[in-house]
Amino acid sequence: MSRRVWGTYGLLGFALWPVPLLNVLQVESAAVVAFAAYFVAGTAAVVQFRDGKASFGRVLGRQEAALVVPLFLLLVAQLWAPNCTVGQGLLFYLLFPGGTVVVAVAVAYALTGLRPVPTMSTLVGLGLVVSVAGPLYDLGFHPQFYTYNHVFGGVLGPIYDEQLAVRSGLFVFRGLTLLWALGAACLGRWGRGRGDGRLVLGVLAAIAVVYAGAVPLGINTSEGKIQRRLGGHVQTAHFDLYYDSTRHSRRAVEALAADHEAYYVQIRDRLGLSAGEGPDRIQSYLYPNPDVKAQLTGARTTSVSPVWLGAPQVHLLHSRADASLGHELAHAFSRPYGLPGLRASWSPGLVEGWAVALEPPSPHPSSHDLVQMASTTDTTGALPLTAEALANRLTPWGFWTGRGAVSYAAMGSFVQYLLDRYGPERLRQVYAWGNFEAVYGRSLDRLVEGWRRFLEGRPFVARAAHEVVTRQFTRPSLFETDCPHYVPPHRRHLQAARQARRAGDTSRVRQHLDQSLEAAPRYGAAHALRARHRLEQGRAAAVVSQLDTLRTTRRSALLQRVLADALVLEGRTAAARRHYRRARALLPRYAHDGRTRLLLRLLVADRPAVVRILVGPRAAAAQAQELASVAAAPATRAWQALRWIDAHRYARADSAWRQMDRPDGATWSTSERSAVALQWRAWRAEAAHRAGRVAAARAQFQAVAAAVQRHGAQAWARALRAWAKR
Repeated sequence: MSRRVWGTYGLLGFALWPVPLLNVLQVESAAVVAFAAYFVAGTAAVVQFRDGKASFGRVLGRQEAALVVPLFLLLVAQLWAPNCTVGQGLLFYLLFPGGTVVVAVAVAYALTGLRPVPTMSTLVGLGLVVSVAGPLYDLGFHPQFYTYNHVFGGVLGPIYDEQLAVRSGLFVFRGLTLLWALGAACLGRWGRGRGDGRLVLGVLAAIAVVYAGAVPLGINTSEGKIQRRLGGHVQTAHFDLYYDSTRHSRRAVEALAADHEAYYVQIRDRLGLSAGEGPDRIQSYLYPNPDVKAQLTGARTTSVSPVWLGAPQVHLLHSRADASLGHELAHAFSRPYGLPGLRASWSPGLVEGWAVALEPPSPHPSSHDLVQMASTTDTTGALPLTAEALANRLTPWGFWTGRGAVSYAAMGSFVQYLLDRYGPERLRQVYAWGNFEAVYGRSLDRLVEGWRRFLEGRPFVARAAHEVVTRQFTRPSLFETDCPHYVPPHRRHLQAARQARRAGDTSRVRQHLDQSLEAAPRYGAAHALRARHRLEQGRAAAVVSQLDTLRTTRRSALLQRVLADALVLEGRTAAARRHYRRARALLPRYAHDGRTRLLLRLLVADRPAVVRILVGPRAAAAQAQELASVAAAPATRAWQALRWIDAHRYARADSAWRQMDRPDGATWSTSERSAVALQWRAWRAEAAHRAGRVAAARAQFQAVAAAVQRHGAQAWARALRAWAKR
């Protein structure tokens, strides 16, 4: 029997060798080994306990020792599958397979002591039931994206989160697993006439206490727990928004609530639904930072919409809500058209393609632009426009193992083609099962061929698409990454510095930034945070000295801008203007707001008093009020109006815009003057709209959209027209 167990584990280890991600000693491989170990160790223990001679301790020791075989083979796999987190992998291996073998042997001991129970089939059945029922309960009834399990150990979060969310509830739960094992062992002794039944009852009572406290102990997360932790609540016609009232103002959330309602109407209309056919009420959870989101839900940075829950809901990082809100709301609208119970398609390609296709317009290049650019450029060979490639992305394995940006863009473009070409009704019908031929009367091959011809016939591709394809489509997936889930020391210290900054602990900010830059002296994100921190303290000379050590090619747009700000405070106007221009050149073409702000920064490069306010630590509203005390030049007044927008004080912003003309930048080129003129009109229209002057704003948006269209910014024009319809 021992040779059979060791041989089975050997075959398992060899089977994991060629599988990306699973051939690395980490949480995923530990879960696979734990799942197998329950059945291998449990069935072997049943055979050993049946003869009545083997002791519990000896059997457990042998089964634990057998786990050395897959562990050794996973360590050998480092020769071709690098692993930079061996220590963390060993911890998961101890927690998952190590703990599972204890409970498997204990269950075998209990069942063999309770004759005439059919031990082998019961043990296997229990394992399968627990493996399935646990995740169904955790994920099916709670707004969480992790699940802990007595058989396979657990899943810690979404596959798109590179950094694992290791929560305290994991250790509590594995302690509960050992408590179950203790109860089973006591039951086995009692069945053999050696123990006291009261001890079994005592262990069961302790288990019941743990389950009763599952939410406060971190084993599960309830909607009520998240709502209490965040504290703030804003209600609209279709939404309940929950936000951290200690970190974000109600004004900011009310502005975001208006965006929720606008996107709701846009998606509903795009799907061809009447006013009463959309979701009744949607819960929107806005998390202040990735750490809070990870602790509450298990999803650190990934925005999610658990469509299978009873109440439609979306979970977003507050700082990324503008970018991901429309996508997640589109998921919420898919619920009536998904599979029964799951409320989603069987195909993740259709799930995400649906959401990308229904996202409200934005200035970013469209999925059509990205696919068309990627299929004709040499920067990546990851996007062939063939039926075989698309069919692969429809499957769970093909979609999740591919590069995320490529899969999202490809499926989004294809689904948008189906929506525009054949209408929303057929898309709603095909969503659940992906039965294209039955719904469209055409094979997938013919539909893909039509999509390919459509893309090839498009006369215009956004110039910014090349930047996005080059930057995002070459980014490897988790399955292609060396050292998955590894967070190097310089990134860990930066995260700690950001946490300290949120807590107002300046000494710890400096300490962690020092350690981050000691580990990676040219780490741009750490340099940026240190420079901004120093500017807030008025240490412009230190910023110039710090950033002068970085080569120009190492400086991001943010670093170039911060360096320029420091040079302004040092009185070096000409040098500051050079760096503002370099910063603008590094921003994507579709970042119209940010690029125009840098042009306005040029106008105040000779006004240190203005820049000192803009880089200071005070909130946007306080900065706007402070700018009123500075000389009322047109550029200064423009910055005051922008800060009122940033503070979500739209009536003040609208009043400021209406009382001034656009500043005339003598140093601007003709194209820069045109860019400022267009964005200026867009800012004025947004302020008017959010201040309640909807009719005037609609006319302004339509006018600026027409002007933007003439300048060739098609995506931006579509976004402005969408604003005009709000």
